[in-house]
Amino acid sequence: MLDWMLMNGWMVWLIIAVLLGVVEILTLDLTFLMLSGGALAASLVSGVTGGNLILEVLVFVAVAVLLLFAIRPRLLRRLHDAPGKDALSNTDRLPGQPCLVLETVTAHTGLVRLDGDVWTARAGGGEQYEVDEQVYVQRVNGATVVVTHVPLNPAGPTVQA
Repeated sequence: MLDWMLMNGWMVWLIIAVLLGVVEILTLDLTFLMLSGGALAASLVSGVTGGNLILEVLVFVAVAVLLLFAIRPRLLRRLHDAPGKDALSNTDRLPGQPCLVLETVTAHTGLVRLDGDVWTARAGGGEQYEVDEQVYVQRVNGATVVVTHVPLNPAGPTVQA
């Protein structure tokens, strides 16, 4: 068995690379992916040189260290600084949007039409809004919008009640 492994070192390194790739899929830290890259490089060297184990191990270590310290930090930085990471969600965009009262809105009940959808609504500040009155979203509370008759201040995301 040892003779076969020495004769087919490229295949052993390839199996190691695949196993490290599987571990990477489970951890998602990019560490084992870099080690897998080192194993792939060692597999290539083994296939070209025909089985110089010391050279293969040196290539594995060199490539893995290079990938770990030169490539991995850049990849992690790009993943963490991905565009759109700080983008507003749909509910974050709603405050300040106009809506039409469909059913009288009080502090406890009401319905409004907002961007073509019907939302449960509550009146902010204890007021009451009648049917067909235009109101503005003050904030979103779960699946309910809190509305007011005053448009939001452009300087801030919510109106203070």
